[in-house]
Amino acid sequence: MSRGRLLESSRPARDGDHLLSSQIRTRFLEYFQARGHLLVPSASLVPEDDPSLLLVGAGMVPFKPYFLGRKQPPAPQLTSCQRAFRAVDIEEVGNSTRHHTFFEMLGNFSFGSYFKEEAIRYAHQFLTAELGLDPDRLHFSIHPSDTVSERLWREVAGVGPERIVALEDNFWQAGATGPFGVDSEIYYDLGQEYGDAPGETPGRGDRFLEIWNLVFMDSERLPDGSAVPLSRPGVDTGMGLERITRVLQGKSSNFETDLFAPLIQDLSQRASALDQVGEEGGRRHLWTLADHARGACALISDGVRPSNEGRGYVLRRLIRRALVSAQILELTGGLAPAARVVAQILKDPMPQLGGQVGEIQSVLREEEARFAEVLDRGLGLFLRLAAEGSPITAEDAFRLHDTFGFPIELTRDLAASRGLEVDTAGFERLLEEQRQRGRGPEGAELPALPASEFVGYERMEIEARVELVLSAGRPAERLGQGERGEVVLSRSPFYPEGGGQVGDRGRLTWPGGAAEVEDTRAGGQGSQLVACLVTRGQLETGLAVQAEVDPDHRLGCASHHSATHLLNSALRLVLGPEVAQRGSLVTPDHATFDFSWPRPLTPEEVLAVERRVNDAVRQDLPRQVELLTLEEARSSGAVSLEGETYREPVRVVSFRSFSRELCGGTHVAASGQLGAVVLTGERSVGQGLRRLELRAGIAAERWWETQRGLVQQTALALGSPPAEVASRAAILRDRARGLERALRDASQRRGGAELSLSFPGGELPVHDSPLPLERAEMRRLGEGLAERAPAGSAAVLAGGTLLLLFGAQLTRRGLAAGELAKRVCSALGGSGGGRPELGQGTLPQGEHAAAIRELRNILEKLPEEA
Repeated sequence: MSRGRLLESSRPARDGDHLLSSQIRTRFLEYFQARGHLLVPSASLVPEDDPSLLLVGAGMVPFKPYFLGRKQPPAPQLTSCQRAFRAVDIEEVGNSTRHHTFFEMLGNFSFGSYFKEEAIRYAHQFLTAELGLDPDRLHFSIHPSDTVSERLWREVAGVGPERIVALEDNFWQAGATGPFGVDSEIYYDLGQEYGDAPGETPGRGDRFLEIWNLVFMDSERLPDGSAVPLSRPGVDTGMGLERITRVLQGKSSNFETDLFAPLIQDLSQRASALDQVGEEGGRRHLWTLADHARGACALISDGVRPSNEGRGYVLRRLIRRALVSAQILELTGGLAPAARVVAQILKDPMPQLGGQVGEIQSVLREEEARFAEVLDRGLGLFLRLAAEGSPITAEDAFRLHDTFGFPIELTRDLAASRGLEVDTAGFERLLEEQRQRGRGPEGAELPALPASEFVGYERMEIEARVELVLSAGRPAERLGQGERGEVVLSRSPFYPEGGGQVGDRGRLTWPGGAAEVEDTRAGGQGSQLVACLVTRGQLETGLAVQAEVDPDHRLGCASHHSATHLLNSALRLVLGPEVAQRGSLVTPDHATFDFSWPRPLTPEEVLAVERRVNDAVRQDLPRQVELLTLEEARSSGAVSLEGETYREPVRVVSFRSFSRELCGGTHVAASGQLGAVVLTGERSVGQGLRRLELRAGIAAERWWETQRGLVQQTALALGSPPAEVASRAAILRDRARGLERALRDASQRRGGAELSLSFPGGELPVHDSPLPLERAEMRRLGEGLAERAPAGSAAVLAGGTLLLLFGAQLTRRGLAAGELAKRVCSALGGSGGGRPELGQGTLPQGEHAAAIRELRNILEKLPEEA
């Protein structure tokens, strides 16, 4: 694929070219505010008090209680720009110019204040009078039964009947239950170049782009499937910012707008294999990466973390799908560096992203490392199959996918690079068969599995019978040595992943054979799936086995799970009863605890919480377990996780009166078994969400040993006793700052050299100082030079550091500051990188002159600007 063509098409709109996305967003919200609508901020992507939805997929989701009359809205008319996520479109992303997983939904809403006539008038006036769209290029669809909307489009908006079409699909409902109604959609005619066949009509084909949906809510769907009228009909409209920005910026795809272009540029510059995958393949993978990077950052910002269930699985699938494209494009640095670009693009609607970049990158890198392990396991089988030189069969592709987690996209691309075909049609058939059996790639439950009695609360080792063997997700007679699969046991001591706690590990043994239990998960309807690797012999259906839980793994998990219960109570005691748990992760060596709180905890608060927890540990509070009805549990003061669905009877775990929670996890017999709990970190994981990291028991002891070793090593390096490390470090810090100030003063006295490098159509001012400067000072110096330069660009060299600031005159000619910094510094034995508008790097001592020569040579070869 031609990088030049890609960068040209992905260049963001500039002031004076078209409206920027930020301007469109502002115009929409101000338009409706001026017409009596109250502006409300975007809600989190994680729905509040709505178990019917995994994620917020539309602008109206936060307002469902208002439509249903269960809560009073803050005003009868609202407007918002709501971030939204739809996993249903994930397979379309990369192949479509218009589909996304994560997007921004502009909306105006009425709760009994106005209905169809005003909604139609507002929409038509905004698009034509406010945004200046050609009315003749707007087309409209209605439900066949909605003769009122058809009449209003003609009478209120002056639309001819030839531009109104009736579609059965014009009906909208938020989730399995809740408000619903017919809708009317607005389409923009992109032109004949997008399709001129007779079948190209609104709702069919690529020529007509849906940009706005007006939903007229007048009914409620009940859990039994019946419908009742709403007490007050309402209006819910949604216009995708990405699509209307594409129209107003005159782009051929959403990915060429300023909502994606900086990200596409960053990704393309880091994609080493972009030229090898072809134009169509390069575009598909870059679009996939750009969309999924935005979606992953937004989900992580709102507190979602990768897991094997629920919204955590949606995030895991999203990240791994992006990582497949990253592997194929050989993306330097992987997905994590994109987080900083995403934060810049979304700085207006999601300003919190800027302070979360480090956390987001950490989550992405951790998931990338886990995925690398998955790929390593599957790659061996793929290479064996490829060595045979025959096409990859559907069965082999499915086994790679289901047993090893090897994505079909990666199988297809790796096979193509070796001149091999893959039976993708057969693979899709097997995948659909799996979905029909109930265990699809979305992680749904298997309804037809045999039951498995869980006895793991009482026993760690039992005899059991193998009721079912699964290989590649399909029933099999046996698993041979070296093969991975899953089994269902008649009885199981293994705790399945759930409630934030990871699944048990252990061993299965039988005469002449053994298998390592690598994970355990729920299979639905009282069943369990035990994932295992056969290390000796054959594991067959009907076999009697000895099932044994790894005691160290179980004790570590139980200790950390009990510690989170004590922590939950301690937080409420120290901060107040308004603290609410939002999630947790429990592993053998650490745990995390997410909770609602509007600000960072002070060091004093963290210490007070930790002391409360350890007071409870020292009291050696016995654990008590009760089975109660949900009403009995809540009336007894038991704490539950908001949004969680519980089946009765519920299990209540208590540590005397200190802690009482609904919980299905494993725990220590008494709090004293924890030994101690240490809080090792506190940080933000989303707006209004904090995370505490902790270690308990042996893991706490190991953490203290590590910290003590670090203090001792630091004391040795400083030549001071451990007790004086802090004061000694403070003295050295102050001395270093004094030396830095002296160096800066000397640099300013010497002034440094200033010169200009010419290029066709402009000049690049350069400040060259032999002495080092702080990065912030280099940035200020460069920005000052760039402001005075006609090209809006500058370079600063200071003490072996290079900084490049490029304005539009250079970036629109395909010259990226980050790429140039990397090229110049690498050529001289250093390193560099960055973004199109900002690049930096390090040089060996004494190489300033060589760097300036390299810059001059590159700039002089720039073509004349068109």
